Amino acid sequence: MSYSKEKLLDAACRLGRGLLENGGEVYRVEQAIAFFMKAYNIPDAQIFAIPATIIVSIPGDDGKPLTQLERVTSISQNMSRLHRVNDLCRRVCETTPDPDEIYKELDRIHKSKLYSFVQIMVAYGVASAFFCYFWGGNTGDAIVAFIAGLATEYCLKYMGKAKANIFFSNLVSSMVIAVVAVLGMVTGLGNNIDMIIIGAIMTLVPGVGITNIMRDIISGDVITGTNKIAEVMLIAIAIAVGIALPLAVFTTLGGVL
Repeated sequence: MSYSKEKLLDAACRLGRGLLENGGEVYRVEQAIAFFMKAYNIPDAQIFAIPATIIVSIPGDDGKPLTQLERVTSISQNMSRLHRVNDLCRRVCETTPDPDEIYKELDRIHKSKLYSFVQIMVAYGVASAFFCYFWGGNTGDAIVAFIAGLATEYCLKYMGKAKANIFFSNLVSSMVIAVVAVLGMVTGLGNNIDMIIIGAIMTLVPGVGITNIMRDIISGDVITGTNKIAEVMLIAIAIAVGIALPLAVFTTLGGVL
């Protein structure tokens, strides 16, 4: 069965967007769209992707090119959704279904939730506590780090609903971590504020992004690697400023860290 090239182009771009916005590498997005076009017998597809944009151009029936731009405004590291979209790409290339079926499956994947908000909060808290232990904190420090982890995820969730940008989200979240750490020291529950803060901010450090930077540059995607370097640096600056501000205020007011 033949489908209109406009719908196939739109379906391919949506699949690529599903990969990219859930943490897929740029080169994988380009490969997935190329395999999609090959499966539907569309030759000479021109594909260009960077972290924020996907551009695909194919020859139209009248010989004139059909081009679509897909804007990606938010990127997260959701391995569950990424796996499901990647699996959908493979099935689509094998069975070449109607584009409407692809749209429905992408909507189901987009609306799916693997973990509840409470479960994610607890995961942030546990990760913060264990990182605090890892860097040399004691039990009291780990408890404060656990609370800071809970507060971090709550703050990130609120910032997401407010559609705050990545810099402001990490800035405010880091400030919350510093405030919780200071309160833990004031109450006597924590003993090492540096261990508390280090343990909690590990949940904000873009480790996967840093790893993907080198992978992108080595594979030849220098533009993508450069963009991601800028994003990682922006996050690092936000974390540093967010931690420094509450500590500076507390020290100015006469607190002892």
